[in-house]
Amino acid sequence: MASVFRSVRGFLPSSMLDWPGKICSVVFLGGCNFRCPYCHNPELVEERGNGECLPWQEVLAFLEQRRGWIDGVAVTGGEPCIHVDLPLMCAELRDLGFAVKIDTNGSRPQVLRSLLQGGLLDAVAMDLKTSLSRYPQVARRPVDPEAIRASAEAIIQSGVEHEFRCTVVPGLVGREDLEELACMIKGAQSLVLQQFRSQHTLDPGYAGAPGFPDEALTSWAEELSEHVPTRVRGLVGMSAS
Repeated sequence: MASVFRSVRGFLPSSMLDWPGKICSVVFLGGCNFRCPYCHNPELVEERGNGECLPWQEVLAFLEQRRGWIDGVAVTGGEPCIHVDLPLMCAELRDLGFAVKIDTNGSRPQVLRSLLQGGLLDAVAMDLKTSLSRYPQVARRPVDPEAIRASAEAIIQSGVEHEFRCTVVPGLVGREDLEELACMIKGAQSLVLQQFRSQHTLDPGYAGAPGFPDEALTSWAEELSEHVPTRVRGLVGMSAS
């Protein structure tokens, strides 16, 4: 049985990017149930991979020394919700006084719903891959589209801080796909369109591939805001929030 305590593959002491508005530490968990070809953390796709795991107690000890300096902890991956000990990890972080955020692909709505209902999360960022009918094409694994929809609904209804985000990759995500996603998450706090960066990808065939023009993402964000507040991130030619 997978254990999150044996799957901590990385730790970033402080970040101002992983949780907008907060100074947070970042815990990276190994293992993901998707195989998105453009994944920018390919070393974390396999639970163990080639990297060494960090002792969880050492991470906790570091965080305990920085109470009052760090606002919260972002747990990312990989996919955190595949780990059976994730609720215990979140509880231990909250016991230390930290706010907790997770990044998820939304494939395990029952886990996500349990965390939200248990009051273990202060924020959630959920990646949306493409229109629901095309999900297997991007995830390269069987995907239950209703699980994705259920996770989105649970997040929106929870009232916790959240954002949905989509890395816009030519050939996998287009304007019509984004329209479907924006309509699906109507009522959400925000949708973020992320520019595709091809420097480091799981599938070598995507290395060096071009993204959409910045101007296209900016224009689409403005149009999609009719359904849900939408902004862009990671544009090449200009700064983006």
